[in-house]
Amino acid sequence: MPIEFVSSPDGIRVRQSFVSPTVYLDHWALRLFSDDSELQDRLVRLLLQKQGTLLLSHISFAEFAKPTDRQHCISAEKFLERLLPNIYLTDFAYDKLQIKEESEQDNRRRFWPPADLPQLKLFAERAQDSPLGFTMHGFISMAHDHHPQLEPVTLETVHVIRDGIEACREDPIYVHKSRNVLPDDKRTRTYVIMGELMREFVLDPSLAITDNDVIDMLHAAMPINCCDFVLLDGAWASRVAKMKQRIENAGSDFPIAKCYSKRGDGVSQFLRDLESFDSVACSK
Repeated sequence: MPIEFVSSPDGIRVRQSFVSPTVYLDHWALRLFSDDSELQDRLVRLLLQKQGTLLLSHISFAEFAKPTDRQHCISAEKFLERLLPNIYLTDFAYDKLQIKEESEQDNRRRFWPPADLPQLKLFAERAQDSPLGFTMHGFISMAHDHHPQLEPVTLETVHVIRDGIEACREDPIYVHKSRNVLPDDKRTRTYVIMGELMREFVLDPSLAITDNDVIDMLHAAMPINCCDFVLLDGAWASRVAKMKQRIENAGSDFPIAKCYSKRGDGVSQFLRDLESFDSVACSK
């Protein structure tokens, strides 16, 4: 069970597990499955039937702080309520994931995303105050209610990352390395993925880097590293496809998530692939 209370000598604790098939939804996809009852029914049925996990990030919650219509938050809460307890909360702490990856000889092994312990603690405390136990009711709405406090923090993080990318592409040495480096086992999974996702921006100085680009990159980087299935914006799904091709050309054994967008038949293909996912084979 992904999120559960367990007894310990120190009392009751909460823990979460990242059980395959694991899924991550970019903001547009989370909104889509929240608003489309037919798609929602199918995803909920498949993920619960296969005892999988939906990965939720603090970035996802922060994006719900923006809409003026509070109903978007409520719709998302109702959708996620149906998936409980099959969720996993992460804070996208790349430094923690990087430390784990540095202990590996190659890039075949995939680690769980770092847990968002403050969010998990809050989620557990709210469950103890609810007669129904774990609940998403009001959880996302808190981000909406605290928009004035959350927005400056989110923008500060985004601008630090954007400034870092700008500095990289103004550095001739970094640009030369980015043009020639291979996505192989000489670097950790996190370094390879971040470098590949940034590569187009680094090599093309005329390509503007917007705040949304940075947020979309955050939606992509850790989920494609750790998950089985990821739904992204079309441009970023294309970048992931290019990265997969470069990894294949480099001859590296480097598993990453299957990636989809809303272009073409992407959402339906995701659901078909999830339906055919073999949890037993994956666990061996």
